Amino acid sequence: MRRNGASEARGRVERAQESARESCVRRAEGLVVVGDLVLDEEARQAWRGGEWIRLTATEFELLRFLMRNPRRVLSKAQILDRVWNYDVVRHTNLVELYISYLRRKIDAGRERMIHTRRGAGYVFKPGESVIPAFGATKADDGADTD
Repeated sequence: MRRNGASEARGRVERAQESARESCVRRAEGLVVVGDLVLDEEARQAWRGGEWIRLTATEFELLRFLMRNPRRVLSKAQILDRVWNYDVVRHTNLVELYISYLRRKIDAGRERMIHTRRGAGYVFKPGESVIPAFGATKADDGADTD
């Protein structure tokens, strides 16, 4: 007896979220999990706190890049190169624009996951209430803005 697609996907998401409690990022069964955010790379879908998030193709690629590099500062140049393959000088506001789109979708009414590091780029990390900061304190957390 086969389970339907939605039920199967829900089961995969629940298993990945359970295992994510043990680490910042978890990759299993085509899923990338950071905190309560789940990205299904095969179905090209995302959920946060069990709630489905509609993403454009570009938003999906940006979110995938951020989620595959949690807690790393990613410069605009790195993001442009990886997501768009564009020249940095000509398209400098493209990253800010798409980061703002993602923030509206994944951070709205929730603990922030996308953080700006002035002069350096962006950091993607789960909220401290979702997954422990693994011994990090506010003093060593860096200067986030936005």
